[in-house]
Amino acid sequence: MRRMYAGAALLTLCAAAPLPAQQPTQLTLEQALRIARSGNPDFLRTANDLEVADNAIRSAWGAFLPSLNTSLNFNGSRSTTLTSEDFFGDPIESPEPITSSRSSASQGVSTQMTLFDGGSSLRNLQARRAAFAGVDAQIEAQGVALEARVSREYFQVVRAVRNITLEEYLLASARDRLERTEQLLRLAARNREDVLGARSDVAQAEQNVERARGDADKTRLTLAATLGMNPTTSISVDSLLPPVFDPADLDVESLVTGALANSPFVRQRESALRAAKHTASAARGRRLPSVSASAGYSRGMSAAGYGAFREFNPGQNYGFSFGLGVSLPLFSRFQTSEVIAQASANAVDAEHDLRSAQLTVERDVRAAIIDLDNAYRSLQLAEEQVELNRERQELTQERYRQGGSDFTTLQNVIDRTAQAERQALEALFGFINARISLEEKLGHRLEG
Repeated sequence: MRRMYAGAALLTLCAAAPLPAQQPTQLTLEQALRIARSGNPDFLRTANDLEVADNAIRSAWGAFLPSLNTSLNFNGSRSTTLTSEDFFGDPIESPEPITSSRSSASQGVSTQMTLFDGGSSLRNLQARRAAFAGVDAQIEAQGVALEARVSREYFQVVRAVRNITLEEYLLASARDRLERTEQLLRLAARNREDVLGARSDVAQAEQNVERARGDADKTRLTLAATLGMNPTTSISVDSLLPPVFDPADLDVESLVTGALANSPFVRQRESALRAAKHTASAARGRRLPSVSASAGYSRGMSAAGYGAFREFNPGQNYGFSFGLGVSLPLFSRFQTSEVIAQASANAVDAEHDLRSAQLTVERDVRAAIIDLDNAYRSLQLAEEQVELNRERQELTQERYRQGGSDFTTLQNVIDRTAQAERQALEALFGFINARISLEEKLGHRLEG
């Protein structure tokens, strides 16, 4: 452990390299996460579904309320006839055509309410509530996925910045070797070939620095786009990293149990199962009788000619009506049976989906813990390799200065040390990414 933290200290950076042309925006991880929740278009689109689900619940509540309708009608007619009827109802022919016109106006208000529908309205309301909980769980799952994505991209920027520092350190080392080799050449202790090799190393190191800076700029572009910010925004990140710990200290069974109980992915499937069961129960209620009540009030008038069109307050005729109806579906051409069978099958499928989600979460959590443990072991070995190669490089450089080693041997040792440094940096962020993956599977961060 002492060697591990000593190696980690060698990789720690104090500040990010500033971008030219504008003052960079300093971001911590927590700030980046808050910005993403309010600026990421994909997450905002998913969060918008919650309002739709809430309106669906309100619509289901409406089934328990009476409906209310009003009407306003104006009618007119004109007719010409040559026949009429006598007192006995026999048709008679008129010597002259008779033209007549009539009009009427009516107003009314009516209401209707379902008193009993076999429990379908209640079950539909419960299904809408379960669907709302499912949408809420889906949004939470999207939030967890967004947090993991932002965390990965954030630490990818940190990794790129630290890689710049590492490559600049290797460049400074290459320039120091070139200066020492040129000094030895002037003392006739080295030949021209060694100087050319040292210059080639400096050129390669300079190229590596420029490549690292370009990679860092691209990671900043990716992070800015995920946060919903302008891609041209200059971003500087905090170099503080989450602590490295031994995954053997984790309580695996407790983590699995907690994930099964709190994972938004599982809760989404549980909500879908409840909604499917309520929907199936509502479908079976269609076999039961329904009871409804209605009431209405109307008033109107009729007049010769078209005078009724001018009456917005007709008061000649008044009427009030009310009723109570019972309906029992006897034969629906097997449509009710089809609806019930489909709803019941959906409920069974939802049970299987929930079981599949539970198995997936447990598998993913256990696999993520294995990956985290492997990443931890890889980091330990990589940091041990850094220490060994650094010590070997110091010894080889001393022998080279004393003429006991040639430049080719020194160059090979330096290359291996540089490779070990890069691998250690890669292993450090490999551990961080493995931790983020585990937290994503758990649905929450690892605390303590």
